[in-house]
Amino acid sequence: MKRLFISIPDPLPNSLDVLAWRLPGGQPESGQANRAAELPAADEIWLAFPASRVLLSRVKLSRRALRQLSGALGNALEDQLMYDPAQVHAALGKPLPGDVHPVAVIEAAWLEQALALCQRQAIQIAGAIPETLLWVGEEVPGQWNARWNGRDGFVRSGPCAGFALDDGTPDTPPLALQLALAEARQLGEPPGALILETALEVDAAAWRHALDCPIHRQALRPDPHPPAINLLQGAYAARRRGGGLANRLGLASGRQVATYRLAAGLLVAALAVQVLGTAADWARLSWENRKLREEMRQVFKETFPHTQAIVDPALQMQRQLADLRGARGYAKTGDFLHALTAAGGQMGGVAGLNYEGGRLTLLQPRATDLGGLRGALAAQGYQMAAANGEDGNQTVTIERSRP
Repeated sequence: MKRLFISIPDPLPNSLDVLAWRLPGGQPESGQANRAAELPAADEIWLAFPASRVLLSRVKLSRRALRQLSGALGNALEDQLMYDPAQVHAALGKPLPGDVHPVAVIEAAWLEQALALCQRQAIQIAGAIPETLLWVGEEVPGQWNARWNGRDGFVRSGPCAGFALDDGTPDTPPLALQLALAEARQLGEPPGALILETALEVDAAAWRHALDCPIHRQALRPDPHPPAINLLQGAYAARRRGGGLANRLGLASGRQVATYRLAAGLLVAALAVQVLGTAADWARLSWENRKLREEMRQVFKETFPHTQAIVDPALQMQRQLADLRGARGYAKTGDFLHALTAAGGQMGGVAGLNYEGGRLTLLQPRATDLGGLRGALAAQGYQMAAANGEDGNQTVTIERSRP
C-alpha cells in the first residue's frame, strides 16, 4: 500500500496554497505541490497533524463500557483535556492486552477546518494521523524517539503513544519531557534510552544528567509500518475517499443487491436498538451528574454562605479549605516548612540551604538514594532536580510540581 502524507500546518491558513507532502518507503521522497493534481500518485492520501494538536492516551475500558461511550470517548479522558469533552473528537487504536485501548483526541472544530481546506483543494482523504506516530528510530524495544527544534517537537514513546514537546534550552531538556519521564518511572515503565533528532548543539551530558536517561543523537526515519491509528472514525469516517456500497460491489446481480439490503436493514435495526439503549443510559448518567453537582453546590453554599458566585463548587471548596488551613497556620505544599519537612525525612543533613520564590535549594545533602528521595517528594507534590556545581558540590532543588 503506497500512502502519501500531507503535513497540515498550525495555525491553519486560509487556504492550502502549498501542499507539503511525503512518501515513506524504501526510498522516502518529499516535496511541495500547489494543487492536488501535482501530488505524486499514491494508493491513499493521509493527513499528518501537528503533535501539539493531538492528545495520545490510553483508557482501560471493557467492551460493554466502550459501547456505552460510543461517540463520547472524550468523557473518559475528561481529566486530561483542555477542552469540554463535547468539543473534541476521539479515535480508538488497536486494543492492547487487559482491555487497554489507545486513544487519539483532537479538537473537533480544528479538525473540521482542516478537512474543509482539503475539500476546497479536491483532495480525497483516506485517513489522518498525528505527526508523532509517523517517525521511528532504531527498532529497539523500550526506547523513546524524539524530534525537537528548541521551540516544539514530539516524543514517540510507543507504537501508539507519545506527546508534544515544549521549549527548552540546549542545556535543559523540555519540561514536558522531564515530567513524562518522571511519570514513566512512577509507573515502572522508564525508557531504556532516548533517541533525539535535533539541529541544535544539545549538551547531551547535561540532558542525560537532568533526565537520568541515556541520550543518543540520531536522525529519525519514516515508520515503515501501517499507520497506528486513524483519526477519521465515527462521524468523520464518511469523509474518507471512496464511494458507497454499490460502487464497491461493482456489477452485482439483483439477488446480491437484495441480500445486501436485507443485511443492511438488520444492521440498521441492531444499531438503532444499541443507540436507544446508549442514549437512555447516557441520559440517566447525565441526570445523576447534574444531581451530584447540585448537591455539591448546596454543600458549598451552606459551608461558605458569603461566596456570591459559585462556578465550580469542587475547585472553589478546595481553594477555600486551602485558605482556611493557611489562616490557621497549617503549612501547604510549596511553603518553606512543608518543603523542608518533605525532604528532611529522607536525608541525614545538609551543608546549607536557601529558599526563594517557592524553591528550596539544598547544598551537599547527605542522601545516598536520590531516586527514593525523588519518589518521596513526588508523592507529596514536589519535583526535584539534582546538579553538580562548578566547585564539585552537589545541590538539590525542590519546588512544587507543576500541574
